[in-house]
Amino acid sequence: MKLSNLGLKTKKNIGNEDCYINELLEQSGQLKKFSVGCFGYGTMLLKIRRNIEDVIRRNLDEIGCAEVQYSILQAKSYWQASGRWDKYVETGTMFTTEGRNGEYAICATAEEFSLAMVKDHIKSYRDLGFIHYQIGTKFRDEIRCQGGIIKSKEFNMMDAYSFDESKEKMIENYNKMKEAYYKIFKELGLDNVKAIVSVNDMGGKIASEFMWFDEEYGQDTIFCNDELGLYVNEEVFDLENKELKAIVLGKYVDIEKDKFVKRKATEVGHIFQNEQVYSKMMNGTFINKEGKQDYFYNGCYGIGVSRLISIIAVDSLRKYGKLIWNDNISAFDINIICKFDEKCLNKGMEIYETLKSKGLKVCIDDRDYSIGEKLKDNELFGIRKIIIVGNDFLKNNLFDFEDRQNSTKEKIDFEKILTF
Repeated sequence: MKLSNLGLKTKKNIGNEDCYINELLEQSGQLKKFSVGCFGYGTMLLKIRRNIEDVIRRNLDEIGCAEVQYSILQAKSYWQASGRWDKYVETGTMFTTEGRNGEYAICATAEEFSLAMVKDHIKSYRDLGFIHYQIGTKFRDEIRCQGGIIKSKEFNMMDAYSFDESKEKMIENYNKMKEAYYKIFKELGLDNVKAIVSVNDMGGKIASEFMWFDEEYGQDTIFCNDELGLYVNEEVFDLENKELKAIVLGKYVDIEKDKFVKRKATEVGHIFQNEQVYSKMMNGTFINKEGKQDYFYNGCYGIGVSRLISIIAVDSLRKYGKLIWNDNISAFDINIICKFDEKCLNKGMEIYETLKSKGLKVCIDDRDYSIGEKLKDNELFGIRKIIIVGNDFLKNNLFDFEDRQNSTKEKIDFEKILTF
């Protein structure tokens, strides 16, 4: 891709954000804040977001999950069937609108719709034992948007829903999804994510939050006992319901707060055992192995896709002291930076076409800027590898190659480029 085709202009430090990584993304010209909690994505950031989605999609497909898509505009009747319409409207969490055919919610979550999608097809226990997922946009009227795209009014997420004949089968799928989550975060380069004990506010009792730990950037307080391998959200210790607290903490229920160290972390995913809560509310029944009518068991699972962009960016700054997108999610593998000179641009295009033919994701900075300006811009773009077609090419037929992650630089000829 030619950068001259992107309508791209980086900015100086804007200095008016509550989140430095959001500011960095806005400086790059790849994120635009339209209003509080509402953002637009430039070409590179959109590619990065889609690559994150592909990592999630590939891992879920691997364990047999099936991708679907529910309605974003949701008829009020579905929310009334579950009894959640009044609660969501009263708290102001959900955006609603009135159309020609009645009132609608604008998708804040999709438990009701996942169930409505399948319940007419489920007649027998033989029809159960599957997981559906979707990746798309959700809308919530957050009271306090913070951390840029960490907590915004519209955001991209993966949400999945399992449907099983028994609690045991539901737990099997729950554990299968938990393992898939660990693989997803590892593939995204996040090696500081732990599943912690959490309260299930989606209707069931058992839940786990996947938290990325960072003292400066963390949004939540987590109580940590490394000896026991127990990590608990602050809200669990604050539970007044002793029975629920015992279910959530299990044998650890008597441990006092002073046995834990407080650390800061940000949620990147959440999984819930909802049991029969939604199937009972929405009459989701089937004939079990004993020939009796029963309600099916349900789990739900979420990963914040857009917030992962910020998390991965901060994680890069922690590791390398600069923004470098991981190879498997970066918009481009290599940025070819050309001196604005006809001979350099022509050679740059030859390299560009050659590397593209090898299956690499390549961009060429053919804009009418100096090489110094283009290098500064690449710091904001976060592209790992750079080939410079400049004065060394004009004088010696050599190119400067830099790997920003390894902090290595070398002079190379065209033949070496062909081995990439």
